[in-house]
Amino acid sequence: MVLLVQKLGRSLKFPSMLENRPLNSHTLSESLRNFRSKIWDFITQNLLKPDQESNFLSLTGFNTCFQLIHTTNSAFAKLVVEIDYPMSRWGAKLTEDYLTYTLNLMELLNAVNSSVSHLRQAKLSLHHAVSLLQNSPSSDQSKHLKNIPPNTLIKELKFERPVKVVQEKSGCDQESVLLQALIVSKKIGFLALGFVVSGLCGDAKPYMDVRKFSGGFDDSVIKDLDSRFCKEVGGIMGEVKGVNNACAVVSTGRCSDEPVDELKRRLKVLENSIQIIEKQSNNLFSQVLSERNKLLDNFRFSG
Repeated sequence: MVLLVQKLGRSLKFPSMLENRPLNSHTLSESLRNFRSKIWDFITQNLLKPDQESNFLSLTGFNTCFQLIHTTNSAFAKLVVEIDYPMSRWGAKLTEDYLTYTLNLMELLNAVNSSVSHLRQAKLSLHHAVSLLQNSPSSDQSKHLKNIPPNTLIKELKFERPVKVVQEKSGCDQESVLLQALIVSKKIGFLALGFVVSGLCGDAKPYMDVRKFSGGFDDSVIKDLDSRFCKEVGGIMGEVKGVNNACAVVSTGRCSDEPVDELKRRLKVLENSIQIIEKQSNNLFSQVLSERNKLLDNFRFSG
């Protein structure tokens, strides 16, 4: 990353004050407010309503987290266009912060996929146990039915921190606006994905690690979002809880068709859920990687 910054300094032609034609400061402030407003509206309407279901650790909640990240990314992209400050004009500080942020986001998405793989393996083991039980109902095959346990991430979450870049002051108000918007994007992206990882693992630690890395929460809406997530993390994903409850019924010896069929149904629900989560994660990873590549192309071909 240090070499990248050094190359950026040589290759990108950072705009000087004369090259920039800054928009009116009031216009820029209004654009930043609109950016925040789009995100705050989504959060208050979809995550902070008092009448929402209490158990947010489910496919529904995770989908909302992905939608929140998409909403934030879309608002950031619109802000870039609105203030007329494309990637080709970004300074070293903004460029480095954005590259570091997206790298950390992809690290979290890899953790999501790792957690999904754990759930899928546990589900396959239970499917096998159910098959043994149905093929030999008279034998004690229920001993093979075991709850899906919480998952401790094999790989510790590690985050890159931006390298401090010495950059000449350009007097560029657009740069300042995007830096402020990027801080908001970081906090929301990290918290939302941290919550998904913790929910899939059944362990609060990933979210708490991400929360600590994200820094303080000056904005009241982000504070409320964090409070909502903190109330939920550490619990068991709703679809996993359904499988475990059905598994417990069968394990008590009640091996009639109805409890076994209910367990199979719950396993199918879990499989559908993790397929959707995996697809969401892969799509977001591809989008983030694409945006990184666009930014990197700006200095690969400018030298």
